[in-house]
Amino acid sequence: MNMNRKRFQNIRLSGLVLLSFLLVITMMGAPLVAASDTSRATAAAGDILSIEAEASANTFTGYAGPVDCDFCSGGQKVGNLYGGSTMTFQQVTVDRAGVYDMSIVYISGDARAASISVNDGEKENFAFPKTVDWNTAGSYTIQIYLNEGSNTILFDDDGGYSPDLDKIELVYHSAGVDDGYGDGNIGDLGKQKSVTHYGPIVLTEYAQGFSIANPSYELVYNTSTGLSRYSWNGRTVATGLYSEIMLEQMVASKDYKHHKFHKKNVVPFEDSTGQGVKVTVQNEHPDFPDLSQVYYVYNDAPYLLTEIIASDKKGVATADIAPIAMEASGGIDIGSYDDNRVLVVPFDNDAWSRYQAKSMNTGLNNHLYISSELTAIYDNTSRTGLVIGSVTHDTWKTGIYWSGSDDKLNKLRVYGGFTSSTSTHDTISHGAVTGSEIRSPKIMVGFFEDYRDGLKTFGEVNAAIQPPLAFGENVPDGVPVGWNSWGAYDSGLSYDKAVDVSNYFKEFIQDHSFNNEGNIYINLDSYWDNMTDQQLADLVQIIHRNEQKAGIYYSPFVYWGNNMEQEVEGTNGRYKYGDIVLRDQEGQVLPTLDGAYAVDPTHPATKQRIDHYMNRFKDLGFEFIKIDFLSHGALEGQHYDPNVQTGIQAYNQGMAYLNEVLDGSMFISASIAPLFPSQYAHSRRISCDIDGSIGSTEYQLNNLTYGWWQNGTIYHYTDPDYMTLAKGGSFEGSQSRVNAAAISGTVYLNADDVSNETARAYMSELLTNPVVNELALKGKAFRPVEGNTGNQAADLFVLAEGEVYYAAVFNYTSSPVQQEVDFERAGIPAGDGVSLRVTDLWSGESIETEDVKLTVELQAAESKLYRIERSSK
Repeated sequence: MNMNRKRFQNIRLSGLVLLSFLLVITMMGAPLVAASDTSRATAAAGDILSIEAEASANTFTGYAGPVDCDFCSGGQKVGNLYGGSTMTFQQVTVDRAGVYDMSIVYISGDARAASISVNDGEKENFAFPKTVDWNTAGSYTIQIYLNEGSNTILFDDDGGYSPDLDKIELVYHSAGVDDGYGDGNIGDLGKQKSVTHYGPIVLTEYAQGFSIANPSYELVYNTSTGLSRYSWNGRTVATGLYSEIMLEQMVASKDYKHHKFHKKNVVPFEDSTGQGVKVTVQNEHPDFPDLSQVYYVYNDAPYLLTEIIASDKKGVATADIAPIAMEASGGIDIGSYDDNRVLVVPFDNDAWSRYQAKSMNTGLNNHLYISSELTAIYDNTSRTGLVIGSVTHDTWKTGIYWSGSDDKLNKLRVYGGFTSSTSTHDTISHGAVTGSEIRSPKIMVGFFEDYRDGLKTFGEVNAAIQPPLAFGENVPDGVPVGWNSWGAYDSGLSYDKAVDVSNYFKEFIQDHSFNNEGNIYINLDSYWDNMTDQQLADLVQIIHRNEQKAGIYYSPFVYWGNNMEQEVEGTNGRYKYGDIVLRDQEGQVLPTLDGAYAVDPTHPATKQRIDHYMNRFKDLGFEFIKIDFLSHGALEGQHYDPNVQTGIQAYNQGMAYLNEVLDGSMFISASIAPLFPSQYAHSRRISCDIDGSIGSTEYQLNNLTYGWWQNGTIYHYTDPDYMTLAKGGSFEGSQSRVNAAAISGTVYLNADDVSNETARAYMSELLTNPVVNELALKGKAFRPVEGNTGNQAADLFVLAEGEVYYAAVFNYTSSPVQQEVDFERAGIPAGDGVSLRVTDLWSGESIETEDVKLTVELQAAESKLYRIERSSK
């Protein structure tokens, strides 16, 4: 079987944000108003204003421009939106201001993204699904706000590749965003009845409810209205909260007839994260299952955990269950209003997904900004913020829907059952969970003076509940250092090339600080099966003789072929691929994802195939394995195991089996993989593939900007992907690739062709700096200084180690820039006569300064690494 990852050949995408979407296949049945150069139409309900992308009034930059297209309206389209190109619809003229549905007719044979800006406003990145092919148009609909009169609509590739554009169609929707919400008032609790102490936790009972408080926060619940609120340090942060479950219809806890609480439902507990009391409110209604709202209040933590449990002896079934729901004007109010953001987290790292720090004042297209598993709701200026996310990952994919205005949230819904064709890659709905008792995901809610501390705490709580994979007895537990074949040879990997690499590293690289306590890996990526078993065995011997460790590659949950009659390896002919590809409830095979079919992780043939390859790799002597395209294993579908009802349940079963077979014999590096569950690998790629260019380095650092907290918590190391130095575009760009890898976690792997003269020169200079390598081997991810970068990367990152600080400063542009490092903002003590020594880690040059800021001059694509400490003078 060919185990190769075909989709990465000849495709380079960057800047894709994995978000859910509304795909409109048919055009709206309404009167069409033709428009060419200058477009003006009466914005009456149902009228369509259609504007060709190639219209002469429109403007283009970079490579973008009109090209002929036989099947496009008007006979042309705008193509070549890549590499820093833009197109702008000019003079988009409407008779009234308001929200418009904009259908974008486009062509894209693979999934691509574009950033859209209206009237020079903030750009928003949208993920366009692939069309049938490059000769078929599709339509994608979003909402935008247009002013009365003339408007502009910009499409920007953000340095990556965007779809070809045929036309846009605009239909008036409404005058503005609906803000007719309640005020979130939970109601009067009535007369106080009693106060009970549970150590530092205080329960106060009232005639119509209770409050439960620790030294940091208070939860107040009204048993008359069924609503609750959370306060930290005496200030209400969230109010009007309730829970929901989808039965035959959506049912809210606040709509139950009875909300019962009794002091006997306050029970001391101790779990892996701490001690406290468990509080339960029982919601009862004759027509619905009982719904228990459960709160875990800790003695001294700044967060609580909450879940809901639906129970009925007759059985319950749901594919959507929300422990937290809120729809109230300003219901989430963090009390700080300068630069308010909501973090949107991708489900996995496939298709060049990006994190987004969205403006909190977003009321359009919010179904496209559902965050996966966690979010932070914060003011970037003060850094004050609320962190909310799932800490259990055994059954549900968790989504967080939100909407806001006036620097507050008006809607929030944290729920199990999230699926999306662009985020989770599902083409069917989330599996329904059935039983006499169904638990939601357990959700952490915490308020922090610095939202970054909250993200770190979220990671620590998850790691306490489900620790990262332990290292086997013979697996080194330090940062892996070495080489990976993909960036160097792609599908052209061969025995001779791998031998040359091993010998080159032995002679020129590994004894010059590019190792970790003598350990260095030579890893074969996809297309290792270009070699025979004898060649693989001989290669491993050579690698070992060169005092190196051998690594291999495998994708356990995909089938790259299309012959459903092909026998499954390791099954002795008992099963064919048609038996194990994942299907929907009607028995139809799920569409391919990334060019490969998903196989069912619970099927015995899938497990026998895992046995076959893992035992083969172990027998050959491999000690490192990169496992790829794992998200296929989490897709919703009809699984072989009848006890498995959801994609996450199937993923857990498949990954646990893989761990069982490997039995601690290898370092396991997850590549394309969901963020959670996290306990099956020592490391996980923090982003998708990186080709070595400064644009791809910026993309990788976007994922570090908002995903750095995974390092040292849910994963031992976050993998920044390999360093292909010959593709950096310049020496500065290649050095920035090394700097990005050094500060990101790290799995510290080069991926150059050692026969390339430029590669050899860069490897000699950039892989052998002992000071930079020492920093990388710390295995610590730097924190971003700023978190207001939208879908881009921060340009300043800091690591604190006691009184020593490290700073990384980046220029992602093609022009020289001057940047300032504000020591106070970066968390570095300065001023008041403090003298700092700032040392460039590459050159070793130092300066002494008493200034509160450091000015840094950077050439195009250049970056700097500094060590900053108090001067001894």
